[in-house]
Amino acid sequence: MRWSPFLLLPALVSLHCTHAPEAAAPSTPAATVATTPQWPEPQPPALRLPDTVRPTHYTLDLKLISTEQTFSGTVTVEVDVREPVRQVWLHGQDLEVSSARIEAGARTLDAKPVTASEGRLGLLLPETLAPGKARIIIAFSGKVDRERSQGLYSVAEGGHDYFYTFFEPVDARRAFPCFDEPGFKVPWKLRFTVKDTDVALANHAIESKEALPGGLQRVTFIDSKPMPSYLVAFMVGPFDVVDAGTVGRNKAPLRFVVPKGRGPETAYAASVTPRIVSVLEDFFDQSYPYEKLDVAVVPRYWGTMEHPGLVALGQPLTLIKPGEETIQRRRHYVHIAGHELGHYWFGNIATCRWWDDIWLNESLTSWLDRKQMDGFDASWGYGQDASSGDRMAAMETDALASTLPVRKPATTHDAVLGAFDNSTTYSKGAALLDMLEAWMGREKMRDMLRLHVRKHEWSTVTADDFAGTIAEAAGPDLARSFRTFIDQPGVPRVSAELQCDAGKAPRLKLSQERYVPAGSTASSTAQMWTIPVCVRAGDRAGDTRVCQMLSERTGEMELPLKGCPQWVLLNASGTGYYRSSYTSKQLAQVMAAPKGTLSVPERLALLSDVEAAASRGDLPLGDALKLVPGTATDPNRTIVANGAGLLGLVRQDHLTPAERARFRAWVGKLYGPRAQTLGWQPRPGDTDDVKQLRSLLLGLAAGMGDDAVLTREAQKLARAWLDKRDSVSAEAAPLAVRVAARKSDRSLFDALLTQARQAKSHNERLELLFPLTSFTDPALVQETLALVNGGEFDVRDTYKILGAAFYKVESREAAWKYFREHFDSMAARVRSDDLGAIVGFTSALCDDTQRAELESFLGPRVAKLEGAPHAYAQALETIRLCVEADRLHRKSVQTFLSTLPR
Repeated sequence: MRWSPFLLLPALVSLHCTHAPEAAAPSTPAATVATTPQWPEPQPPALRLPDTVRPTHYTLDLKLISTEQTFSGTVTVEVDVREPVRQVWLHGQDLEVSSARIEAGARTLDAKPVTASEGRLGLLLPETLAPGKARIIIAFSGKVDRERSQGLYSVAEGGHDYFYTFFEPVDARRAFPCFDEPGFKVPWKLRFTVKDTDVALANHAIESKEALPGGLQRVTFIDSKPMPSYLVAFMVGPFDVVDAGTVGRNKAPLRFVVPKGRGPETAYAASVTPRIVSVLEDFFDQSYPYEKLDVAVVPRYWGTMEHPGLVALGQPLTLIKPGEETIQRRRHYVHIAGHELGHYWFGNIATCRWWDDIWLNESLTSWLDRKQMDGFDASWGYGQDASSGDRMAAMETDALASTLPVRKPATTHDAVLGAFDNSTTYSKGAALLDMLEAWMGREKMRDMLRLHVRKHEWSTVTADDFAGTIAEAAGPDLARSFRTFIDQPGVPRVSAELQCDAGKAPRLKLSQERYVPAGSTASSTAQMWTIPVCVRAGDRAGDTRVCQMLSERTGEMELPLKGCPQWVLLNASGTGYYRSSYTSKQLAQVMAAPKGTLSVPERLALLSDVEAAASRGDLPLGDALKLVPGTATDPNRTIVANGAGLLGLVRQDHLTPAERARFRAWVGKLYGPRAQTLGWQPRPGDTDDVKQLRSLLLGLAAGMGDDAVLTREAQKLARAWLDKRDSVSAEAAPLAVRVAARKSDRSLFDALLTQARQAKSHNERLELLFPLTSFTDPALVQETLALVNGGEFDVRDTYKILGAAFYKVESREAAWKYFREHFDSMAARVRSDDLGAIVGFTSALCDDTQRAELESFLGPRVAKLEGAPHAYAQALETIRLCVEADRLHRKSVQTFLSTLPR
């Protein structure tokens, strides 16, 4: 705390900033208490704000000059005082408060600002504030962030400065004092003083503009619909605003807000966004909920956010030069834009009450992604890809003893920051909703989710509320089952014993336990779930599907068949969130089911279960690898991709150079013929599915594998692309350059780096920098790593180069060394979520010595690093499990490789 005795104010508290506010003072109150105050002892809340004082409306005045590094303002908060209080707690971080007072009726109480850790701001009162309506008025100033993209941040581009905001989960407090929790959801009135040459936009439409002296203007926006502080958004600067027609049933105007000169690159996004909105409206049977849709095209992919009326979408997603609308970029834009706009219902209309239920925003919207994507273009196959991908990613993380449940106990500041875990908050929750939909039926599920939104419209919602809606739509048993998956970590493992007695219908004796991989410290028997188990069983005459809840450790299921089935599939439809455990005989039987018997989702689930069996030690990895050739020629692209997932279990860094060469040659031969047939460059008439298959096969054959023909072709394409961008298809260029780099010399490296340094756009710079991570020459690996924290490029971009280096065999040791030498410097420069990602890179290590080094290095640091403790715990466990898996499987992999033709 820093005091300024020369100010004619009761108190001034410094939160690391120095500029006084420049904002119009509110009207003078009728009476002021002028006494020598006796301040109460500050009693900051442990984490959550008390419910004694609740906001009901905000009026936020800010002076935002885009060429300056400071801002100032006044916030007026209408509040409901529920109990007598002598201190009011809200949030304010990295701000300087110059005055604070509370008006109640005709009385004004000047307040003494005090601070506590984690951005808590207290207003101490000279006397008790009685229950009733009151008004908090705080004048403040702050600094614009230019390094971490948090709170109110600025980015320079093309010689201009642009202001953006990103507040989720707890960074609104860096831009203005507020009750910075999602449960405080109220209307906002925003009013900004800006340069008259700048564009100022916010969540809602402009109400008025007023010219001011000194080349300034005041822009006032209409009152917002109820929203929590983390959804408040605005942008100020010399933007170009591109009109793009209208969206939705109510014809809301659509505009793209971009840095100067970038408007033409929004053509694809502008063409498809109206259709994305229509698909979402159809799903919810509700109109788009706001009066406008501005797309704030923010500098990086990070920063993408579902702000009401001002959705933020990153430049790498949204700005696509004409002629570069590849299938990957089209899918990516539609997916992410659809996800953020889907949050308008799951998150903005119905908002989680506290961060332990952020999964209600993210899981529901992640599940919705595949609905809107398939509704947009079913030929892309996104729903199938996402369903299997989410399920596999979630189960892999859920196997860790250190994993957290979907509904995380957000009882500390660090736990709030860690609540946004991709594998559980997003992927696992979405996979559980797949299982719920399979049990309820598609239409009943849709109607239940519509009911969920309508019941909590413009309000807040909890897990109990959602479970209540499930119970209302499908019964309390299903609601209880769902909670057993949401409220505890881990994934169940279901096994079955087939019993066929003469004269009786065949039966399955089912059992459940927690799935734990080899080497895990988790108990397999300490937990139970209520599992919606669905099985298929059959013979040559046909098959049957039976579903039953397994709520005890064991249970029995009768199969309505006349004879004993020849095969039993333990996860019918492939949507059950559990590992199916097969004996060797059972696996062989189900694999031998007649071709076409199992659906693609069922085959994907079966491949995932094979991978899990290998990780548990039930199946030698060498035997599992024998299944890969059968998937390599499959007509279904997702089967090819998931079959190749088994290859990822091979620790190439634990093979000898000769074994590694043989492995890569084998992979090249598996996928090379199909890849060579398709070729690097697209052909007239190629469908989007063919384009996606081409990229997959080329990546496997010439990326993971070692197809010499494709590699030589890639080197020619890379040189041609560097000389003239449009000489190589945008579909082929990114992968071709990476493949070429793996076996190229310094001349290609220097050409890429030179052009990266000359690049005029953020997107172009990144597409030139990241192929540098594919070079394998030790000297070039070192030069690439030196770019990460060298200061020449922004660490917000380059830290991902370090991640790529960790996940490549040839650069892992160098990356680990660089990590230890530069970690402290990087940790001081990045956000907590980026720091967690950097710590997570170490999970690529697989050696007891390296694990000990990690403990020695990060152990003394991690408790003081925001966002790092959980990533550190997961990295240590992942390394330990990897070491155990290698111990189990190295010999079987070596034996398998020895049988391959030379």
